[in-house]
Amino acid sequence: MASFLQHARRVAYDTRKADHAPVRQIRRVSRTAPLSLFIEVLEADGCVIVKDFTDEATLAKADHEVRPHLEQQGEGAKVGALQGKTRTVTRLIGKSATVREKFFADPLYQDLCEHFLSLETTHWYGDKPLTTTSHPLLSISITFDIPPGTPAQGLHRDDKNHHARHSHAESYQKGRDILLGLFVPACDTTKANGATRVVPGSHLWGDEIPNFGKDGKRGVVDAELRMGEAFIMLGSLYHGGGAYEEPLGVPKEGTRESRTVHAMFSCTGVHRQEEVSFLSYPIEEVKTYSKIVQERLGWKQSEPNLGWVDLKSPEFLLAD
Repeated sequence: MASFLQHARRVAYDTRKADHAPVRQIRRVSRTAPLSLFIEVLEADGCVIVKDFTDEATLAKADHEVRPHLEQQGEGAKVGALQGKTRTVTRLIGKSATVREKFFADPLYQDLCEHFLSLETTHWYGDKPLTTTSHPLLSISITFDIPPGTPAQGLHRDDKNHHARHSHAESYQKGRDILLGLFVPACDTTKANGATRVVPGSHLWGDEIPNFGKDGKRGVVDAELRMGEAFIMLGSLYHGGGAYEEPLGVPKEGTRESRTVHAMFSCTGVHRQEEVSFLSYPIEEVKTYSKIVQERLGWKQSEPNLGWVDLKSPEFLLAD
């Protein structure tokens, strides 16, 4: 046990840089292709662009539902990788029926969630084998509205929120990931307006310091998307929002110029408490509990970015 823990610490804090070679571009696959092709591409590259995922009429309907929530905000959130410029719509599933039923509930995305995130385990109940399945959960749904003047994010893995650990692999093994993300842009996303930068193949890397070259561009490509397309990626893939440095002069009528993207991540179903404490204990009662009990029930954010409510640590809801 001691040697295992020592190895885990070395993996978590290894200061070496891996000599990762540049890899392929992001592949575009028609949504009419068989599920097996999407699985093959995601296992090989860690990401895929879905052609004809939706249409402009559906995107316009989603925008109509989301836009009022964006316009209520003066400034964006200053938390995590957000630097106060990006406006957000949290609890998105409850605020846009179109995002909920047309994007998140899309059969292709949900089938991919089942493939990559569902867990099936056989264990013993006495002398009888029992096989059970844990299905995926929504982890977060949020709209990002990113204006000119927004700098690039550092390249990162989103499963850092779950403190995930990774070992180098030559090929993908099912069960390696705990997150699968879906990004649906409300406009064309290009390098000029900060399209997400991704490193195809990096989902197979270990936890050593990644080597993106002296200019930070080695193996990095821009996930440029046309309206109607979607981007799906594994949570272990290195990525980061690109720089949106200057206005392009293409704002929608009556709105500020921005790059708007609807994002949803699903996680493995075991990443939750055995007892659903938020449904089990009324908030008015929780307010009377000691601070340590409140925290152990989940009323405190897990660093770096897990357990948010509207991008804030949830104990603010306990304040009188």
